[in-house]
Amino acid sequence: MTRPRSRRGVPAVPPARAPLPPALDAATVGLAAAVAVMAATLYVLTAARDIVVGDTADLVTAALTLGVAHAPGYPLLTMLGHAFSWLPVGPAAFRVNLVACACDAAAVGVTFVTATRLTTDRIAACVAALLLATSPLFWRWSLADEAFPLNNLLASVALYGLVRWQEQPDRSTFLVVAALATGLGLSNHLTIVLLGPAILFLLWRERRVLIAHPRMVALCAGAVLLGLLPYLYIPLAAAKDPFLNTGRVSSLATFTSLVTRADYGSAQLVAEAANAGGTVGSRWLALGRSFTPVEGLLIVLGAIRVFRDRRWYFWFTALAFGVAGPAFLAYANLDLGQVYGLFVLERFFLLSHVVLSPLAAVGLVFAADLLAARLRGRLRLVRVALLLLAVAAAGVVVAANYRAIDQHDNHVARTYAEDILATLEPHAILLGSGDDVVFPVTYVQAVEHVRLDVTTVWLSALRGTAWYAGQLRARDPDLVLPSDRAPGSYGPAMKALVDANRSRPIALVGPPIDQSLKGSYYGAPRGLVTQIESVSTPTYLDTLVRAYDELMPRYRVPSASQVKPGTFEPGILRRYAIPAHVVGVEYERAHDPASAAVWYRRALEIDPGFGDARDGLARVTAQAPRE
Repeated sequence: MTRPRSRRGVPAVPPARAPLPPALDAATVGLAAAVAVMAATLYVLTAARDIVVGDTADLVTAALTLGVAHAPGYPLLTMLGHAFSWLPVGPAAFRVNLVACACDAAAVGVTFVTATRLTTDRIAACVAALLLATSPLFWRWSLADEAFPLNNLLASVALYGLVRWQEQPDRSTFLVVAALATGLGLSNHLTIVLLGPAILFLLWRERRVLIAHPRMVALCAGAVLLGLLPYLYIPLAAAKDPFLNTGRVSSLATFTSLVTRADYGSAQLVAEAANAGGTVGSRWLALGRSFTPVEGLLIVLGAIRVFRDRRWYFWFTALAFGVAGPAFLAYANLDLGQVYGLFVLERFFLLSHVVLSPLAAVGLVFAADLLAARLRGRLRLVRVALLLLAVAAAGVVVAANYRAIDQHDNHVARTYAEDILATLEPHAILLGSGDDVVFPVTYVQAVEHVRLDVTTVWLSALRGTAWYAGQLRARDPDLVLPSDRAPGSYGPAMKALVDANRSRPIALVGPPIDQSLKGSYYGAPRGLVTQIESVSTPTYLDTLVRAYDELMPRYRVPSASQVKPGTFEPGILRRYAIPAHVVGVEYERAHDPASAAVWYRRALEIDPGFGDARDGLARVTAQAPRE
């Protein structure tokens, strides 16, 4: 921090160190609890009562069955979710989803306390906490079981501990709290390591204190190790071979592979080349847009104020945000041009929001001081006016986004999984190539025990991992997994898998993962699935129509107004519309434009945004007068 100078350039006497704010008192704790309860109320009212698209189905399944979720295993979240499943309220999935509500509400409360320490102004801290709580991004990811809300809470606790430690560096208590929160964070989601450079900056800043107090360093190291203990859950759970047993951990090598996400590629965000790419600028712009205008303005003002008055906090926050935000997004290889790119990436913006939120309180104090100076010292009036404006802005955000964010009546993922299983013949093999199919179907089978005669095969896991074949054999000893392997993969080509299981019905949902079926098999549309048939067994148009008439009345097709834009749900809606579109295409090929038009309209009634169906209808409508 620069030394103050007099007007003549002579160094002035350094100001006395400002007195420390009082320790947590009843008023501060009470207000922290109040803002947390307000946030929790909003979150619980709008929380998902069921599984939703994304990772939620996999994480809820792991929590309810004490299984092992996808890499890196999420042991802390799994155990916490299982504990919440004992609550005597609502459906099982809702109880696990309450973990997200509780964690993000608690993170809001911790943010209030941190902001109070920085500003000694509880009103400004309330504003910062409420702006975080009602931020559409933060709110949206507080409603279903995900790793990020718990990550938000642990990061906010670590940040609070570090702020308190900087006030009294020779006292170890709050540094140990920060170390424990960081260790627990590593047991939940590895992105908490993005705070590492900022933490190292503070440790280096107080290096003399640390060198003089080796016991403090030892306590912190022990706290981090203690936070890692939840990882012991993974080998213990895997040894019981639960239905969901990602990685089938049985050795140090398989444990390390799971925790480091080796199957996904430890040094990349997404493994699929089709989803990689895009520009860094587009990702930075998306991060900026995730803040509301009021949040953004107050954060900028707060950064200006702490740069002048509390330089260490400015650089600490700049490092934390710079690495967790712009630097991480420069590294992230996800293309936002993909349909679901932003849905996948935006969860990683949350850590930046947690890091920057206390600055909003500083910014509000700064704005109040600036306005009070112009209004002849009417500071109290200015503070009240700014508080009311900020609360009104938060209220407007809630009112404008409530319907779009609300998940309480969302059952799209569950009903989609149930409709897929209802389509299949007894003892069928279901080949799925995407999380949006495999995770919900796994939940319905593992938790609800629906259609356990069906064997679900996650094609990308079978072709990309060494452990998945063992899990499949444990679930279904009758499933034949041939030894034929494509170069650079573990599992068999699709043709080899189908050849080895010809005695059973085989259906596919989603695109095939290779082209090996061509020439020997083809996909016969049957409702939500594609039946794999030999080329010697043709499918006729009347068969498609009968299948449609048989299956569609069973399905619970979501309306277009029910699906959440920007998620996987529009893709699910499209899959309900595809069967009618396929029949329309076949009628068009049969030179029956009138019938084709009927079926294209049926597809558009389900999914009004189905461009191929709209184009098909335009073609056959143009042909009709000439027929």
